[in-house]
Amino acid sequence: MKLFLPLLSTTILLIKVTCDPIQQGQVNALQGGQAQNAVLNGQNGIHDSELNKVNNDQKLSNQGVASVTKAPKRRKRKKHRNVSVPKENIPNAGVRAPNPADIKDPVFNVQDIVKKAKEDSLKETTQNRGVPQVKMIQDVQQNKIEGIPVQAFTADQKAKNVVVGGDINNQNVVKEGNQAANQINGLQSQDSQNNAKVPAANANSYDQVANNLNNVHQEVVRGNVETNNQNQQQYNNNANNNVNNANFQVNNNNNFNNANNNNFNNMNNNNNNGFVQPAVNAESQRPGMKDSLKIVWDWSDFLINYETYVMPEQKNRRAPQATTGEPWPMPQYYVAKANKVYRIDKDKFRFNIVKESCDIIERAVERYRDMIIEDTIMDMYNNLQHAQGTSIRDVSLKYNDDIYVKAEAVQVVNIKIRRPCTKFPNDQMDESYDVFVKKSGSYIWANEVWGALRGLETFSQLVFRGTDNVLYIKDTVINDYPRFPHRGIHIDSSRHYVFKEVIYDVLEGMAQNKMNVMHWHIVDDQSFPYQSKAFPELSEKGAYHPSFVYTPEDIADIIEYARMRGIRVMPEFDTPGHTYSWGLSHPEHMTQCYQGAHPVSGYLGPLDPSKNSTYRFLKTLFNEVLHVFPDQYIHLGGDEVPMTCWSSNPDVLKLLNQLNGKPNEPINLQNVDPYMYSYDIRKVLEYYEQRLTQDIKDIARNRKNGVRMVMWQEIMNNNIQLPNDTIIQIWQGDMGDVQRAIDMGYHALYSTCWYLDLIEYGTKWPKYYMCDPADTSMGYQIDEKKVLGGEAALWAEYIDNENLISTLWPRASAPAERLWSSKDVRDVEAAGKRLQEHRCRMLSRGLTVGQISGPDYCLRRGHRRDGERVQNCTGSRCNLMLAQGGSMVTALLLILVLGAVIFSLKMSGTRIVQLKVCRNRSIFLSFILLIVIYFMCYTSLWMQVQEFKGSFEKRIKSYSDPRYS
Repeated sequence: MKLFLPLLSTTILLIKVTCDPIQQGQVNALQGGQAQNAVLNGQNGIHDSELNKVNNDQKLSNQGVASVTKAPKRRKRKKHRNVSVPKENIPNAGVRAPNPADIKDPVFNVQDIVKKAKEDSLKETTQNRGVPQVKMIQDVQQNKIEGIPVQAFTADQKAKNVVVGGDINNQNVVKEGNQAANQINGLQSQDSQNNAKVPAANANSYDQVANNLNNVHQEVVRGNVETNNQNQQQYNNNANNNVNNANFQVNNNNNFNNANNNNFNNMNNNNNNGFVQPAVNAESQRPGMKDSLKIVWDWSDFLINYETYVMPEQKNRRAPQATTGEPWPMPQYYVAKANKVYRIDKDKFRFNIVKESCDIIERAVERYRDMIIEDTIMDMYNNLQHAQGTSIRDVSLKYNDDIYVKAEAVQVVNIKIRRPCTKFPNDQMDESYDVFVKKSGSYIWANEVWGALRGLETFSQLVFRGTDNVLYIKDTVINDYPRFPHRGIHIDSSRHYVFKEVIYDVLEGMAQNKMNVMHWHIVDDQSFPYQSKAFPELSEKGAYHPSFVYTPEDIADIIEYARMRGIRVMPEFDTPGHTYSWGLSHPEHMTQCYQGAHPVSGYLGPLDPSKNSTYRFLKTLFNEVLHVFPDQYIHLGGDEVPMTCWSSNPDVLKLLNQLNGKPNEPINLQNVDPYMYSYDIRKVLEYYEQRLTQDIKDIARNRKNGVRMVMWQEIMNNNIQLPNDTIIQIWQGDMGDVQRAIDMGYHALYSTCWYLDLIEYGTKWPKYYMCDPADTSMGYQIDEKKVLGGEAALWAEYIDNENLISTLWPRASAPAERLWSSKDVRDVEAAGKRLQEHRCRMLSRGLTVGQISGPDYCLRRGHRRDGERVQNCTGSRCNLMLAQGGSMVTALLLILVLGAVIFSLKMSGTRIVQLKVCRNRSIFLSFILLIVIYFMCYTSLWMQVQEFKGSFEKRIKSYSDPRYS
């Protein structure tokens, strides 16, 4: 249908051209109009959901405010949802963006930026005494900068004397407004007999009270100056200190209204509080249930307790409330000003590349623009706002505030990359970046294209959709870089074959979590899906099914997909163990296991280290692998080698005698214990690994960056001596093993605590989150420079295509933040809220991620917008005829249309000349030729015909081959 509509419109156009004399300029205009209509028809709006509007205007007035003086009529607020703003009212409307050559290169200096932000914040603090300041900013050196009026989350947020009401993104100054209202009500109650003329304060209009706090203060002073000087003095003192007081206390001489004061007197400052809530009127609570919905989190299993009545039967299992427009993982330096918000102009928004450019960044800006416009999630509604005694505010109310209604538009984000692009990501790539969202402009700066990709991901996460269906972003400054260079996901395609479609989803999730290495455990005992050109029989006999293989073209597609997202693909060919499937086609290279003096038929152990032919076979295979996979790293396994089989084989024992310097020592197989092996047999393993690594080093001499080999920790446990640039992956031990690997001269990767296939009931991601690959809390002196990072492993014994993504994400997001963010970012409470938003964001972008923290909801599940994806059955191997059906139908329709056009021209050629309908027949024929070329390219018809031809021949061959019957 996607191609049929353009085809139909083209047919109509041809008929129109044939029948009517149209000038060339008119033809172009017609094409432009059709393109414009297609664009307009393709814009799908998102319907606004019905929002609950809670009117609280009369609650505080019933508590005595109206008894003192009559409040002025409240002007109705206009709904600002979907309001079209006149062009003349939009700042810089109609002004063209500057050319890339006109944009000056700003000098990048993080310290200057921090200093400038601090100076601006001090000015704002002086001018706005009533606005609470949120601290905890972490700079590049991990120092704390205080006094900046922003939201900043890098470590445990310690409120101390600062109380912030409501949602973390709520801009309303709840505390100050409510305290001012409490004082006004108390003064009015005290002076009601004097009939003082004091304007009534609307206690629920928190923003209005906060913005006019000084005016209210003056009105109250003037209303009571002649009647109660003592109250005036006490009010002045309290009004000047209302920001610093977490619990508002009133002098007994004022005789304030206690019912009103109870709204915020008991604000919970505990870091374990899952919700920091706005005020609630006393009359909305049950009698005797004061502050009944004050919530305390039990993070061990994500339960919420009611603080005034904590009993087991009252616990409510519930995921934390999601944040709004917060990034994952947490940047190293992150400042977001909550009181400065900009809106994203959906129609005009674009990314502008101002310096170095390449295919990676050009395709990325297209991909991220679609994500931002179409897949940004909406501010999260919370049904607890309807609970009795609740103090949770309806999130839709804040979008009526001026900071949202009058928000200036962001139309262009300039992306500057300082160095030319490199083709493939590598272990030395620079992923640092800076993001600035300011009134003066929005920028993403990076040294390399890989940092620009991370910056684009962060920028897309900062954008949020309001309940008015408008996209917003806060005033933000970010300076970010990864803590570790190796942040990996391990997948296993041997135990269960993984479709290329699912591998694409793995890579997409990695990009959204800023992970950069896909460790591909491609073959193992169970199957050999790698299709080798040198040894095609390995997959023909070793794969689960002849169609369940990865061709060189499939692997190239996966590597290209990963390259576009700044992700390396590191293959693993585990040897000498885990090679049973290799023996299905090459039993001559496997070790024959013995029981006593007799071989066991069919029982083949690991690769045979005693034969030179084994090493020639491996050298040829790995020579091909190093050409198929361009990454510098290759994983050679080396784990769980069944050396008891080696100990039973006479040829291997002869090799061991030679290594021990005793080549003539007789071998007695009767004394071999089939369940135990001697310590000396480890010398055979060392001989095998040293010879294999030397062969691979020789192969890689012509590679630009050579090769680095990764092995599991059993190699270290067996005291195998290998080159010092070898990387040891720890999966069985703790920091002691990391320390030992470093002491032996190796680099280390850590995976012990991140085996995601070990499923447990309940909320377990906090243990992944708190695990650190360079933890020094137990007294280990670990050199973090020697720890390259870590990997989250998902072994596939019980994982297949149907549950791989839901098992992997968002559980792998926890190690992703640990490997990227600062070591001091360890606040599980704050992470839980951001992770909840991140889960919904991944769902909205089309990934079928699973649960993470218990009962919750996400507003919608999106669909993938990537044109690079293919069908589940990887190319030409599963239901090829069905997969190619749509393209063949399109080709047939195109042939029919062309035939009809040629036939009409042949039959009416003379008539066309006589009637002079078309003034220039050559122009008309050229136009038809261009249309044909366009459709041939758009449908990739030639490529599909060739692919269909090759797959058809392969299918015919498979039908005639008795091995496949």
